[in-house]
Amino acid sequence: MGGKIAMLTFLKVKDFAIIDELKVEFENGFNVITGETGAGKSIIINALSTLMSAKVSSETIRTNARQAEVIGHFLNGSEELILKRVINASGRSRGFLNDEPVTLNRIEALGEDLINIYGQNEFQDLLDKGSYIRVIDNLLSLSGERAILAMKVKELKEVNTELEKKKKEIVGREKESALLEFQIEEIERENIRQGEEELIRERLKILKDAEKIKICLQGVSEGLYESDISVHTIFKTCLSQLKSLVHIDAIAVLQKRIESVSFDVEDIVSDVNKIEKTLSDDSDEMLMLEERLSRIYTLKDKYGKTFEDIQSYKDGAIKRLSYLKSLSEDISGLEHKKVILKSETEKLAQGLSEARREGALIVEKSIKNELGYLSMEGIKFTVFVNDKGAIDEEGRDDIEFLISTNPGEQLKPLRKIASGGELSRIMLAIKKAIGGEKHKTLIFDEIDAGIGGRVADLVGKRLKGLAKTHQVICITHLPQIAVYGDHHYLVEKQQANNVTKTAIKKLQKDERIAELARMMGGIIITDLTIKKAEEMLCNVEKNKY
Repeated sequence: MGGKIAMLTFLKVKDFAIIDELKVEFENGFNVITGETGAGKSIIINALSTLMSAKVSSETIRTNARQAEVIGHFLNGSEELILKRVINASGRSRGFLNDEPVTLNRIEALGEDLINIYGQNEFQDLLDKGSYIRVIDNLLSLSGERAILAMKVKELKEVNTELEKKKKEIVGREKESALLEFQIEEIERENIRQGEEELIRERLKILKDAEKIKICLQGVSEGLYESDISVHTIFKTCLSQLKSLVHIDAIAVLQKRIESVSFDVEDIVSDVNKIEKTLSDDSDEMLMLEERLSRIYTLKDKYGKTFEDIQSYKDGAIKRLSYLKSLSEDISGLEHKKVILKSETEKLAQGLSEARREGALIVEKSIKNELGYLSMEGIKFTVFVNDKGAIDEEGRDDIEFLISTNPGEQLKPLRKIASGGELSRIMLAIKKAIGGEKHKTLIFDEIDAGIGGRVADLVGKRLKGLAKTHQVICITHLPQIAVYGDHHYLVEKQQANNVTKTAIKKLQKDERIAELARMMGGIIITDLTIKKAEEMLCNVEKNKY
């Protein structure tokens, strides 16, 4: 996607959850979304998340609707991307990019490039120790080095797998090679020819009935040619009788037909004589052919039912024998490659580990500064890098985020002791410290969990600061955060004909003051509450906060 700022400019949600149809245009900068609890604010974010996810449930479809539809319009510099997701009642869904069908995996990949969604579930990533290496490497710009190491580790694993396979094969190599050599020699020795079996079977039929065939053919020969009343003699007499009348056209044609048949008879007699010459009651030839046929049957039982099967088996055996003979050389090459890859992997892992250990101090300082700004001054935060004793795709390091939230307490794993409010601020501090990924839209779903007052005000300022390099969209219940928005949207439930719908609108200044007052004052909104809301908004606009 490059380094350009990506921006979600338009979102359309139709028949999704309790949303009938909703359209909203977002702006650059800090967009805040507010509304009563249960109005459907998070449903809008869920719809956007659904647009970008490969897997989705049919339960997202609004009651009695045939299908749900989510459309997002993104700008990435001069590039325009329109993503669309259609989910039907069976749970099947289709994805589109600029009206062209695309795979759902492609949609998900685009989503990862365009937006980051930070909700309560995403805060839980801080409780996932497996994500810490990625967090540190992103901050220290080590992702490229980690990717190179991962490639080398994968290659080393593949070499080890191939090496083990070949070592197992070489154990029984001599026995298998001897068998293959015998099989190849046996097939080549017999040297079966294409169609040979059929010819032998036909010849054996003739030899077994030679005397009977000979008597029959002699009778045929006499009847056609040799006796005084043979067909040939009769044709000869007929031709002699017609000779004086050949000046008549019809007789001439008749004469030619008789001559033609006479020639055919002569050819037949010639073929009969040839067959007679092959006839014999030679028992030696019969025995030889039967033995040859038996050997062919033996080869077929061993190597295949047809000539082609036997030849294919021989070709495979030759190839396998060649492979077995090259095993020693292959193993030697793989052993050498393994040594080189192992050395390269250890060197890359060591370099990555040293960079992480050195950079951990920078990470700690940056995150502690942010946490101090967010009213967590007394917190202790440490990035602990330990050698896990083996090298995998992420290196040899085991990383733990350690935290002490109160003075005098020992450092303990963040994933075991942090509260929801602390997770919200720590996540924001890490994101602010990491920076980068300027092309992404950042979406925060109720980051205000567990905070309020001055801390909420500081979180609002930090979100507004993030909006200088990202488009930020934030759902919040706190006026201290909402007041910092460059653009303010209100989500409301509307009822008509016993049907509840969710609607969203961008607030003008007067509407915004009223919403801030509602967020501060609850059910009863007084003039004093209105005045306080006006004062908050005015101070932010004048940059006094």
